[in-house]
Amino acid sequence: MSAQDTSPERKCGAALAFPSPELDEDGKPVVLDFVALRQLELTPIPCRLVAGDRQVVWQSSRLTQLLQRHASGGCCESLGLRHSEADCPSSRTIREIRMQRRTLWLGRLHVAVETLPVTGVDGDDVASLEFFRDVTPERKLEGALIRQQELLETINRSMIEINHHLEAAQTELEAKNRSLETVNEQLRSLDQMKDDFLSIVSHELKAPLTSIKASVRLISGREAAQLTPTGAELLQVCHRSTDRLHRMVEDLLDVTRIESGRMSLDFSRFDVSDMIIECLHSVQALADGKGLELECLVDPALQITADRDRLIQVIVNLVNNAIKFTDRGGVTIRAASEPDRMTFSVEDTGIGIPEPALSTIFDKFTQVGSSLRRNAGGTGLGLAIARGIAREHGGDIRVNSRPGEGSCFTFYVPQPPGKNCNAATGPLD
Repeated sequence: MSAQDTSPERKCGAALAFPSPELDEDGKPVVLDFVALRQLELTPIPCRLVAGDRQVVWQSSRLTQLLQRHASGGCCESLGLRHSEADCPSSRTIREIRMQRRTLWLGRLHVAVETLPVTGVDGDDVASLEFFRDVTPERKLEGALIRQQELLETINRSMIEINHHLEAAQTELEAKNRSLETVNEQLRSLDQMKDDFLSIVSHELKAPLTSIKASVRLISGREAAQLTPTGAELLQVCHRSTDRLHRMVEDLLDVTRIESGRMSLDFSRFDVSDMIIECLHSVQALADGKGLELECLVDPALQITADRDRLIQVIVNLVNNAIKFTDRGGVTIRAASEPDRMTFSVEDTGIGIPEPALSTIFDKFTQVGSSLRRNAGGTGLGLAIARGIAREHGGDIRVNSRPGEGSCFTFYVPQPPGKNCNAATGPLD
């Protein structure tokens, strides 16, 4: 060990005892001999000795390595600090003759300093034996923890604020949901009133229409010879009009039956080809009037279990629509047996259906291409009823179409048939 220019012997005497962390029994500074001071050099703890005049008289090599400077000058100046008698731990140790603890910031390091009052065997002035410990990592960790805590507090305040906003939004949403439920209930009530109105009006119209239709048919049969040409023509107009009104009333009644779940099906086993031929006979005159060919591609051996009259209603409706919107070519009806179901298709070479309309074509009162529909006639209920009947059998219906190339409507009936196989949708949804 190399001693400083100011020798420890000058301040502490020739014989020094090893320091103790406390004062002796009489409350006096412990005695430090010079041999013990040399032994401190061998310890891993950085330390130094500050004399009574506050000058550094000895510093261990480990403290020199820690501070990266040699001992020189006063107790505070040697650490690169401005001396303050009140805050200096060395001064307080020497003045109060008691142990001091302090943490200092030395520009790049945080160091914890513990000072111990000592004196030589000859009772010289009190000195300060000081031990240093680098606490920079701990302070950095403390700083990081403080910043983390501040961040967590900021996040917590933000979360509280967000929760307040969410609670307010939840309250507003609940109020809107209650309002929406009220509106939905009103809409359901109005929809029920509409269905009841349609049902009542349809039933009330059906009886007089039936009488008018029978009267017109009776006059056409018995009094036709006595009618003038104008009278006969007007009678035919009356006959066509009553037929049209009768079909409209039946359509309205079918819609209300399907929506209310009151449509009853009469299941039986029958030949598919006979049923389709009957359908084609009923529309043959309409096809001949436009020069269209009707083609039936059905295996004569095919049989099905279903409501025969309702399937005829579906097929006639689809073929009628196909004829109305086809000017050249023809209409083809197919039926094929598949595992657990029978599939029917009606394909035409007509004008086709625009793609945006494909998703709504089966809705009630929907008319694709309103100008074309007006020219061809119709109420917009036929396809909705066809889908309702297919779903009442447990099946469904779909369409594929390309404008200018024609359309193909396909529906299937499970074997054996079942009602409303798709619980997620109603017959007319």
